[in-house]
Amino acid sequence: MKESLWLEGIAKELKIQDKVIIVHCDSQSAIDSSKNFVHHERTKHIDIKLHFVREVIGQGSIIVKKISTNHNPSDMITKALPSSKFFHCLDLI
Repeated sequence: MKESLWLEGIAKELKIQDKVIIVHCDSQSAIDSSKNFVHHERTKHIDIKLHFVREVIGQGSIIVKKISTNHNPSDMITKALPSSKFFHCLDLI
């Protein structure tokens, strides 16, 4: 989220982009936590970061959308994959 806001600032400064940023996430629980303001004991260790994320989403600067694991190209840099899945992610880019 922080990197997206940082890149948005650079893009606006260079007058490249004026659109809302869409962040794709393959974790439905992370999306629900970012949009739902219910406090749970299991999430108390991420409260400060979560409040920042919720504030940014509430302002409408960034939209978080669900992406299927099969269509998520970032898996190639975040997970150990078989070569067929790696080349599929490479094709998505």
